[in-house]
Formats: sequence, C-alpha cells, structure tokens
Amino acid sequence: MIRHIVMWKYKAELSMEERKALFEKLTKAAEDMNGNIKGLIKAELIENVNSEEKYDLCLYCEFETLPDIHAYQEDPVHIAFKNIIAGNVFDRACIDAM
Repeated sequence: MIRHIVMWKYKAELSMEERKALFEKLTKAAEDMNGNIKGLIKAELIENVNSEEKYDLCLYCEFETLPDIHAYQEDPVHIAFKNIIAGNVFDRACIDAM
C-alpha cells in the first residue's frame, strides 16, 4: 500500500464562508473518488483545526501501487477534484510513502 498525502493552504482572500463552502465541495469530490478510481483504496479530505500550522487542508489517499497514483492523476474523477480546488489554494506539499 502507498499513502498519497497532499496539503494546501487556503488563499488569504477567501472568507470563512467561502472556505467552509469549498471544504464541503471538496469533501464531496473526495468521497466521489472512493470506489470510482482503479487502485484507489481510500480518499479522505481533512481540514486542519489548528490555525497556527502552515497547511489548512489535507487529502489523504491510499493506493495499491505507485503506478496507480500515476494513473489517478489523469482520472476524470480526480480531475473534477482538482478543478474545484484550483485557484483557491496555494503552497502545495505532497508525499507518497509506503
């Protein structure tokens, strides 16, 4: 199993209401990935409750293999998630770990 962990920071200009709405949309999009992407075992969106930390959001995924992560990048269900988050966040960090 490979864990794919991606973190972002909200853009400063997003209001609290916009952040809440975005988180709800992204949570639904992450849930839509479950059972719909080959090799994806689990996808979960997590919101950081500690405002003193650098990142606000985390997408935690588990995959069967590293090639499955590469295929996931081009999957339409994942692209739908990316289209929602695009333009609303910055300072992305990612790690793929066994």
